[in-house]
Amino acid sequence: MLYNKLKMLVTMRGLSFIEATKGQIVVKKIQLNIITIFLVLTAQLAFADNRTRAVQERLLELGFTPGIADGIWGKKTETALQEFLSAKGLTFDGKVDSNELELLGIRKVREEKIFLKLNIDNSLPQAWASEFNDILEILRDVLPIDENFNRYVRNSTLEVYAWSSKVKNPFSAKPNMGGACICGDGYGRYMVLEINQNEFKDNSLHRYSVIVHEYFHAYQIGLSNDRMNPKWLVEGGAKVMEEMFVQQYYRKNSLAGDLKQSALWSDDVFKSPNLYEKYETSSKETSIGWMDMNYAGSAFMTLALVNELQKKNISEEKAFELVFRSFWTENAKQSSWKSAFEKTFNMTVETFYSRLAKYRRSDARKILPSNSLKIQNIFN
Repeated sequence: MLYNKLKMLVTMRGLSFIEATKGQIVVKKIQLNIITIFLVLTAQLAFADNRTRAVQERLLELGFTPGIADGIWGKKTETALQEFLSAKGLTFDGKVDSNELELLGIRKVREEKIFLKLNIDNSLPQAWASEFNDILEILRDVLPIDENFNRYVRNSTLEVYAWSSKVKNPFSAKPNMGGACICGDGYGRYMVLEINQNEFKDNSLHRYSVIVHEYFHAYQIGLSNDRMNPKWLVEGGAKVMEEMFVQQYYRKNSLAGDLKQSALWSDDVFKSPNLYEKYETSSKETSIGWMDMNYAGSAFMTLALVNELQKKNISEEKAFELVFRSFWTENAKQSSWKSAFEKTFNMTVETFYSRLAKYRRSDARKILPSNSLKIQNIFN
């Protein structure tokens, strides 16, 4: 589990609102001892924003009591701010603006370009909901979704629908949802997270890493203006990103295990890599398994590309940045993904495929990301 501040309600803008979920929330703080507090939330409509959160965090630092720093403006926060201003001989006019921020010593507040509205069904444990928010907070700091994503959602808001597979889709407004995806219905995009109930029984970290995977797709869409090709870079990048996140924050990684399993991906990666450019030509079952189960084949191709870039004396951090970010930005500008590939990596797709043909499965352990590599170092 992540030991970050509780972030139960996500940032919203203007008059958008979110539903708080019911149940117990485990609040964790690392101090000399780990103090566990159980807070029961009733269903409510609430507003949350980063400016409010920044104010709450600063008031706490100064010894005032605004309540939990969750980004939700409430009576406790208002009273604490009034007390702070009163101590300076000032009164609160009901609006937090640059004057209050300056007095509090808050220099910068993260400005959101895309907002997330959470719809988390109570079939999911509150511990999962808490972890979801911790993960989301990290991702939004390191990988803010580009404002271009606004073209694909309403009111600058990406809705998230999450539930456990032990129940049928509980959201009547979106009756055909299932699995995990950044989906669309003609009205806009939304994130679907149907979490397999067995992942709780087996304590599988995929119940958390899938959050990273789908968020990263939203990140790719925003940068590329939804030019999501080729498939092996779309899914391979998301697969590698989620595994790097799990390695960094949970000290576990299933990527090496996936790459060892011949049943999960085919030697077509080496022989016919062009098949992995499209979903329909790389999602087939073979005589011994699958072409790209768990996107293991696509992940191998992505890691091989990073390895080839490192051979050009490009640092590991920069090589991953080129793959995770620069390519997608360039893809929005070029007439084809192959042109973006050549522009970004200074090699043609054909050249890369010819080099890929020289790799073997046993090379997987050589091209895995360094365990010490942090996603912050890549994107900063």
